[in-house]
Amino acid sequence: MRLGNVHAYLIHGTRNVQQVFRCSKELTFEEFALRVAQKVKRLPAKDAALVAKDISGSSRLPLTETREEDRIWRKFHEIYESHLIGANAVSALTEFFIDTMIDELGTAATQGPIEIGIDEFMKHHMFRASTIALVGRKVFDIDPNFADVFWDYDEDFMSLLYGIPKFLCRKGSNARDKCLETVKGYLDEGWQNLDWRACHEQNPDWEPNFGSKLVREREVAMEKYGIGLDGRASFQMGLIWSINSNAIPMTSWIIIEILRRPEIFKRIQEEVATVFDKDTKQVDIVALKKLPLLNSVYLECLRLRSSVFVVRKLRNSIELDGYTLKEGNLVLAPSYLAHNAPEVWSSSAHPPEEFWPERFIKKGNSGISAGNYFPYGGGAAMCPGRNYAKQEILSAVVLFFAHFEIEPLRFVDRDGKTSDRGPEVGNEARGVARVDRDLLVRLRRV
Repeated sequence: MRLGNVHAYLIHGTRNVQQVFRCSKELTFEEFALRVAQKVKRLPAKDAALVAKDISGSSRLPLTETREEDRIWRKFHEIYESHLIGANAVSALTEFFIDTMIDELGTAATQGPIEIGIDEFMKHHMFRASTIALVGRKVFDIDPNFADVFWDYDEDFMSLLYGIPKFLCRKGSNARDKCLETVKGYLDEGWQNLDWRACHEQNPDWEPNFGSKLVREREVAMEKYGIGLDGRASFQMGLIWSINSNAIPMTSWIIIEILRRPEIFKRIQEEVATVFDKDTKQVDIVALKKLPLLNSVYLECLRLRSSVFVVRKLRNSIELDGYTLKEGNLVLAPSYLAHNAPEVWSSSAHPPEEFWPERFIKKGNSGISAGNYFPYGGGAAMCPGRNYAKQEILSAVVLFFAHFEIEPLRFVDRDGKTSDRGPEVGNEARGVARVDRDLLVRLRRV
């Protein structure tokens, strides 16, 4: 297929996808990531040009002869390894999120029962908790409506990526610009107010100026590399978007899929009771990751309620399944085809397209591999936030069920009008699908 002046090879089949993931030296993602930053996150041209100079990749061994101090992509990867991927970092971030989410849930339905959509609820309360855990509270001090503005931006993300003229996606474009100004203000204040000497000595996992160590370390690395304040705001806004735009709708999908199946809901409540301590209000994360039904629902939602295109650029020509894929072109591997492959996902009673909550209990790991199940991508460029995302999502589900009595009422469209159907997955390959029909529920505090 052809995308503008570039050819793109569409890849499917377990062995072919696995080979794509293995070819990290021949297939790179940095150029595409930079293009997204320019189109969607308004990365300034001068900063884009500076970052584009680094073509050494993110692996330990550089793809080209490059001084270590000039390897910004490698530096990003090292920061992710230390402050987003590693077990200690994931645990610290999850603890901050849980504490903040409990605070957020404490503000809901305090005057009696309320009626609200699941996705609407999560887009407010979970967004605030997740963002505060990541970057601190300052963005909400600068703009109390930051959550609403963020979701207006997210709504037009794909239009911005495709380069749709501004007058056709004005709401999203304006929201993007407003988000960037908020993040820029928060970063500027952070640099002015942080006691850098004390911070260096204490090295906290979280502090109120920049929030998490992940954000603080990225900020220091980018400033040292020469990226300006506007450029750093673009990259940090991208981090906020990457974590929230997928984790929050996935949480909504999981809760909706559970609530629309009363028998599954009952069993999930029983599982939740084993990992949530009513006295301390804390979640046992180790036990949470082992809950069979909740984890199966999570994995099934990732399979059917998300759709990604793994995108790589060919540095060199490669042979794949008897074909020569020529350098300079793109390789695309859509998860939709892999996640619906009959030879992997069919069972006697449950076809691939059916949402089956117990699929990953009954099936286990039989026949599943990185080539036919890759909701977080794969290879060297696999999503670095996948471990934290799982713990954040499952923790949010547990806390929601533990804090409220929930009565499902009806499905509604985005205008709040009653709908004759539940949410469906559209044809956008943007990660987790947006929830196009919400489940209205009545919430009463436990």
